[in-house]
Amino acid sequence: MIAKPIFQNIHAQRLLLEYDDERSGSFNPLREIPDDKIVVLGLVTTKTPRRETVDELSSRIEEASQFIDLERLALSPQCGFSTSIVGNAITVEDEKRKLKVIADTAQSVWG
Repeated sequence: MIAKPIFQNIHAQRLLLEYDDERSGSFNPLREIPDDKIVVLGLVTTKTPRRETVDELSSRIEEASQFIDLERLALSPQCGFSTSIVGNAITVEDEKRKLKVIADTAQSVWG
């Protein structure tokens, strides 16, 4: 598995990992994250106006917490809202809604 040598040798305190689609795979590699690192789960897509929910995101965070302690997890969009020169097919209102669901989920999960 490639996760162990990468995660064990990376010199960063926070790892921002994209998990917004099926291509991202399982959370299993998170078990290789050293205890001194925080994992920021990029669960909210910035590529499309897909409407994530607090329940959906909370469930994914709970799933990830089976591999790494909840206290070492955080939540974010998977990337910026304009990730290419042409941008993404997403409106400012979509962006605001996505940021709100992230804040609401964080409040629900971590208080």
